[in-house]
Amino acid sequence: MSRHPFAGRAGAVIAVMTLALATPAAASDSDSSGLHESGGLRDSSGLRDSGGLHDSEWALTALKAERAWKISKGAGVTVAVIGTGVDASHPDLRGRVVRGKDFAGGTGGFGTRDGGKAAEQSTHAAGIIAGTGRNYRGDGVYGLAPKAKVMPLGVYRDGKPLADPTAKAIRHAVDHGVRVIDLAVNFKRPTPALRSAVKYAVGKDAVIVAGAGDNGKIGNRPTYPAAFPGVVAVVATDKKGAVWTSSHHGGKTLLAAPGVAILTTSGDNDYWTGDGTGFAAPWVAAGAALLRSEHPRWNANQVVQKLIDTADRKGSSGHDPRYGYGVIAPAKALADRAAPPASAELSAPRGHPSATPDAAAPKTEGDESALVTIGVVAGVLVVLAILAVVLISRRRPPDNSHHG
Repeated sequence: MSRHPFAGRAGAVIAVMTLALATPAAASDSDSSGLHESGGLRDSSGLRDSGGLHDSEWALTALKAERAWKISKGAGVTVAVIGTGVDASHPDLRGRVVRGKDFAGGTGGFGTRDGGKAAEQSTHAAGIIAGTGRNYRGDGVYGLAPKAKVMPLGVYRDGKPLADPTAKAIRHAVDHGVRVIDLAVNFKRPTPALRSAVKYAVGKDAVIVAGAGDNGKIGNRPTYPAAFPGVVAVVATDKKGAVWTSSHHGGKTLLAAPGVAILTTSGDNDYWTGDGTGFAAPWVAAGAALLRSEHPRWNANQVVQKLIDTADRKGSSGHDPRYGYGVIAPAKALADRAAPPASAELSAPRGHPSATPDAAAPKTEGDESALVTIGVVAGVLVVLAILAVVLISRRRPPDNSHHG
């Protein structure tokens, strides 16, 4: 080392720089949402007693929910959830479920009981949208729009959704002032009544969201209402951002959202972890609720276009048959306050948000300065490494191999 003092110093500086480089990155990860992923739980049993419910909502971390909540929590917006009915007595949903209606004679009453099978319950969607997290002293399940409300509309009978009651439920929702609808149903064939109801809701300025379908491995045929014009068809992604293998894919898909290993509320004051596009669509409905709360004058197309413009895309800025226009980024959508053209039809995003810094991060959090610091340090490291190599090569003894 005594032969190459500058090289030794360079190595020490590089080590210090590397440590400094790692420190702000770690801080950035911990501050991004205040939530911590507990890792791929497939069963909610035991979580209620271990305090692991809130920590297991990986999707909230991925969607940067706490950054979004600094701007909007969905107050003043009601989301209609059309499906099996919602268990309004669940501790994480109390005070968030308004009077609804049953259209199929399944749950009866006002839709505030959930008679669906475990994997199909609309209570799951309600928790994803408007869960308050109040259970277990604040460690329950949170939704993306925790101050929004849910209107449950039942359309199931004998364990199956019915198309005509679904059409009536759509009309009922918009006639009662609802401007965001989550359709927790799908049908193999369209019906005239269903098509007409969707068209009616679009004309009433409603954002209509539905899972694209879970048939990607079994024929991949379009399902309805997701395939109707005007409906935001959503595919499911996993913790790594990859599209769930069973998601329907094709030209009708519009956006993607977390839909694998999603922990949420369930009937009988319980919790459930599930996969599917039906678990992905409520995140998009909740994202629309956040925007409608923050921008009450925006029309439905403006809300959806903002979700498209700010979505995190894979590669191309255009439409991808598997991801649609990308995974929703509600914090980024809220931070980008520029209103899309009011009269424009939904279109490919203008620009490429995934190639730009996260606009949702307040400047006080230091994200932008951290990026600049990382760039400067990386440049310094490269220069120091080059100088060290040059000095070492200059001090290298002559090669005497050619001299006897």
